[in-house]
Parts: sequence; C-alpha cells; structure tokens
Amino acid sequence: MIVEPAALVALIQQYGVLAVILGVLIEEIIVPIPSPVIPMAAGMLLVTAETLPAALAQIIFLIVIPASIASVISSYFVYAIAYYGGQPAIEKYGKYLDVEWHEVKQLEEKFVSGNEKYYIALFRALPVVPLSMISGAAGLFRVDWKTYGIWSFYGMLFRTFSLALIGWYVKDGFMAIATQISSLSRLVLVVAVLIGAGWVAQKNAKKFYMKLIKKV
Repeated sequence: MIVEPAALVALIQQYGVLAVILGVLIEEIIVPIPSPVIPMAAGMLLVTAETLPAALAQIIFLIVIPASIASVISSYFVYAIAYYGGQPAIEKYGKYLDVEWHEVKQLEEKFVSGNEKYYIALFRALPVVPLSMISGAAGLFRVDWKTYGIWSFYGMLFRTFSLALIGWYVKDGFMAIATQISSLSRLVLVVAVLIGAGWVAQKNAKKFYMKLIKKV
C-alpha cells in the first residue's frame, strides 16, 4: 500500500528530521512512498529561513546530509539481495527467459569498466530515476560496495538538495511538482522493463532465425 503524501506531510510536521530519515529508509527498502515528496515536504516545512543563503544552510544540514546518509545505508538492502541472489535466481529461472548468467557477466564487464561510479552518481542525482532500480542494478553487476556507497552518496546529495530547494521555494505548490516527478519515475521504470523485455525478445528471435537457417 502506498503511503499518502498528506500523511507524510503530517509526520514531517510532527517529527521533523526524524520523519525525513525514517521516510527515506522505508522508501529505499519497500518503496511505498513517492520519493520526491519527502525532501520537498521537508524543504517546505523544516526550512524556516526567508533568504536564500540562510535557507541553503538549513537545507544542507537539516535535510540533505541526514537524508542522503539514510538513503545510502538503506539502499544496501536491495543492493545485497541483487548481489547475492542475482546469480542463483538467473541460473535457476533464467532458462524461462532464455537468459544465462554468462550473458549478465558480459554486460557486467561493459558496465563495470571504471565509469560505473559516474553512472551511479548520475542516476542517483536524477529525481525521475527509481532508486531501487539503481541499487538492484549495482548489486546485480557486483559493483564494489564501497564504490557504490560513496558515489551513491554524491548523487543523493544533489537529488535531495534540488528537491528540498524546490519545496522551500514553491511552498504549498510542491505537491503538484512531486506528483509529476513520481509519474515520470514510473514511466522510466516501465521503459526500463520494456527495454529488458525487448532485449530478451530480440535474442530469442535471433536464435529462432538461426535454427530455421540450419534446417534449410
């Protein structure tokens, strides 16, 4: 069940930074919360400064740093599942999709080439990219856990800062923006699934075509 944004606003009003941290922890693990709502609501409710310089200081210390740390720590839950469970799951069930572990390893070699840290930071910084998708991909491709954590933190700093700043600036209008971002995030997830399904379909079609050629 998805937590209603209004309930999140009420929790942040009552518990402040603690509610922000707990909200981020829950979001990373079981994803029942529209991710932009938490930092944007925190920016609206917790940042009391009226000038930009003073607001920036409050955003950084009240929201960005604690929320980013909590996000990275909790993201290791999905990362660990994919890291340790990805290979056994693919070896056991991949045959139904005609996907083999050595093919995943080939993708891993292309992804983990020294630039993976930049991809992690970039995708973590983009509010429209689902966080659990990044954590799962990093775990599946067995990105070093320290590299993953450090560069995830860098990306979360930008993501949380930008969303909190928007929340502070637009005030009560943040919900409409958060809803749009959440919709785009779901669209990104759907596109990623379709790309994966297309890759599997293309691979199967190629094998079927090769079998037909051999018969001819």
